[in-house]
Amino acid sequence: MFIIAMILKTAFSIVLISTVARFLAQMARADFYNPLAQTVVKITDPFLRPMRRIIPSVSGLDVSSLILLFVGQFILATLIILMSGYNPVQYLANLAVGALIATGVVILWVIYWSMIIVAISSFILMGQHNPFVHFIGQMIEPFVGPFRKLNLQVGMLDLSFIIAIIAIYILKDFLLIQTVGKFVGFNPALFIGG
Repeated sequence: MFIIAMILKTAFSIVLISTVARFLAQMARADFYNPLAQTVVKITDPFLRPMRRIIPSVSGLDVSSLILLFVGQFILATLIILMSGYNPVQYLANLAVGALIATGVVILWVIYWSMIIVAISSFILMGQHNPFVHFIGQMIEPFVGPFRKLNLQVGMLDLSFIIAIIAIYILKDFLLIQTVGKFVGFNPALFIGG
């Protein structure tokens, strides 16, 4: 049963993390001719293309991606509860609230790890162009940009980037999971990004 749950979580992780990447990249108007962007599109298109026919974007915000994230988190948690031998029907309200929190958590989780990847890559690559890192950098720019305006560059070290990483971590772990999550009985083990 544990192995099946792990396979399920892995499959859902690939789709949901790719959906977050596509959502963030569209928000940031990133280059979709990038090889990583093309991979993200191929993974998410079978799910998002039919949804976009009936769910329009609102003020440039890709609502279909957000709904797919919520539904994906909800289905995964329901399947895990079902495989644990419990009846998910009695937990539907909790699962819906949990899926809503998990949607926010997985978005922040992807932003957080993307920032860390870009930060580490900037030291390793030392100015060399890498299409994957470039796409990830574009994806998170709307979140890093406001912190860059603080102009906290100390030599080669960009402290504004570190502050952005800490801010996202606090938002994800302390505000969403520890505060709101604990209040509503959020179980991170049932969802992606928890």
